[in-house]
Amino acid sequence: MSAKKFNGVVVEAPASSANVGPGFDVFAIALEIPKDIVKISLKGNGIRVFVEGLDNEKIPNVIDSNTAGVVAKRLVEDYKLASGIEIVIVKGVPVGMGLGSSAASAAAVAYGLNELFSLNLDKNALVKYAAEGEIASAGKPHADNVSASLLGGFTLVRSYDPMEVYKFDVPENLGVCIASPKIFYGQKKTEQFRSVIPKLIELDKLIHNVGNASALVAAILTKNLELFGRSLNDAVVEPARSKLIPGYDSVKGAALKAGALGVTISGAGPSMIAFYDSKMVDGRLVGEEMCMAFSSVGYDATYICTKVGHGCRIVEYF
Repeated sequence: MSAKKFNGVVVEAPASSANVGPGFDVFAIALEIPKDIVKISLKGNGIRVFVEGLDNEKIPNVIDSNTAGVVAKRLVEDYKLASGIEIVIVKGVPVGMGLGSSAASAAAVAYGLNELFSLNLDKNALVKYAAEGEIASAGKPHADNVSASLLGGFTLVRSYDPMEVYKFDVPENLGVCIASPKIFYGQKKTEQFRSVIPKLIELDKLIHNVGNASALVAAILTKNLELFGRSLNDAVVEPARSKLIPGYDSVKGAALKAGALGVTISGAGPSMIAFYDSKMVDGRLVGEEMCMAFSSVGYDATYICTKVGHGCRIVEYF
């Protein structure tokens, strides 16, 4: 299959926060900042990946070990794309902080190649290919972060086989504050944080999570921010993972005291994400209090205030 008349695209792909409380491996939100910028050029032979920017030294550029490279390889093989492909990833999303860094790169390549070669993939197919890229970083396909990076807003993965994903817009005044502690877990962070998740759960905890997950979607559809905050509570995964995040209880308490509607772990962590009503609360105060709580247990932290953002988009054709 040949490409369009242009020789490349530059794609902007947002960070994301998965799980959103009780929605483990199902819910995610796109973040307005930070972002990856990915330049995809049709030139040379084969697939080549180059990584620049934030944390670039932590990211492999070998095709089968890079999420973007895996996505490109799958699409080239399945659609017999007839061109060399060069991918330059300028990282803006930090690695290993629970902000969907690998997913942003994977989503950008799926989105960009779909545009370059006029593949006309629908949203579910795009998410499927991007999720396969996560095999490089997580060992298996994961659709939560990539769905948010691709589609924007709040996303829900109903099924993997077949892939079925839904996207919802959130209230404009839903503010987001993310505090990221400087904690190094090594190269196996994802495996470490998954290993503590219980394999069997009690019925009452299942009922708790189904109720809160359902209420979270209802809160978005009805624009009820108070209900959204109350529904972030997770009785299964977060209690296990919280033990791996120093100061978890203090950080959560500090954010709530500063006016947050609710607080949860962002993805696998160690970042923690607080939601607030931007018409009523200054998110900077929430972030400062969260960082002070991390500092009280011996860890420096930084925060960003943002909001739920759009998905991938083309910022340049060339």
